[in-house]
Amino acid sequence: MPMSIRHAAVAARLLAAALMLPALGGAARAETASVRIGLQYGLVYLPVMIAQSEGLFDKRAKEAGLDGLTVTLTRFSGSSAMNDALLSDSVELGTLGSAGALIAWDKTRGSQQIKSLTALSSVVYTLFTGKPGVAALKDFTFGDKIAVPAFNSPQAILLRVAAAQQLGGSAKADALMVSLPHPDATAAMRAGQGIAGYFATPPFTQVLQADPKIRTVMTSTGLIGSGDITAATLNAKQGFVDANPKVAQAIRAGMEDAVALIRSDPKRAATIYLASEQVQIDRAQVETILTDGSIVYDVAPKGMVNLAKAMATQGFLRKVPGDWQEIFFPGLEGRDGS
Repeated sequence: MPMSIRHAAVAARLLAAALMLPALGGAARAETASVRIGLQYGLVYLPVMIAQSEGLFDKRAKEAGLDGLTVTLTRFSGSSAMNDALLSDSVELGTLGSAGALIAWDKTRGSQQIKSLTALSSVVYTLFTGKPGVAALKDFTFGDKIAVPAFNSPQAILLRVAAAQQLGGSAKADALMVSLPHPDATAAMRAGQGIAGYFATPPFTQVLQADPKIRTVMTSTGLIGSGDITAATLNAKQGFVDANPKVAQAIRAGMEDAVALIRSDPKRAATIYLASEQVQIDRAQVETILTDGSIVYDVAPKGMVNLAKAMATQGFLRKVPGDWQEIFFPGLEGRDGS
């Protein structure tokens, strides 16, 4: 009899453990209830600011059957710091310029694998000058300097493309380029000191267009393919998306909602931007930028494969993606991307 009691006790414990396994397995498979998004500065990243501020990620997470989603934004300056944060799991998602996103995808293939979840915006880059006698790229002379934010930035890649097309070689662009942050380049152009040109993005484009001493030399439209290229994307590692498919779906849907808000209510979008970034520009100016066509917000990428081809030619990529979906996570199928 004592043996039977012991056997019964053991059986009861085994049964209890077996009953707990599904619950434990469910807990292990539960998706995260909070994410950290690394955010860079600038209007090209506005959809992330809006989706977080308006609770769109949380709303979409609940619609996907989750309890909700808390999103925290952490600011970074530059793609290198953002890449480090993504690779070290300091953030789960991060915004990157399109060139930076392609470099991250290429360098992490087969390992941690960073890809883009959505595009954010496409931009018209504008080359300005205040130097007399300069009407085209060929008019810049030895000793002249054109400011770009970094030597692997979209502006730098596009300037090399323009030099190859107009001057017979991309190396001539390298001789002209100098790296300067956008605010410093804008200030130097307006003061007429230090640089002869600046390849600008909004809102700095609009600031310089209002200065009568400064002229447009060219824009980026049509330099590689037709139209304008995606300026920035939202990115994550493969492991995070695989472990959190509903969260990824909610973030993608929240970004689409944010893009729709920018298009339908630019005044509200401008207010959210100014609350997120302390910049010396008023709401009316931001609203103008959001509606003048210099930035177009869309979750589907534009010109990413063409940009990748140009970057590979310039030595920044080892591999060119076969199509845009190779560098994006599933979820944007059927979109008009490129």
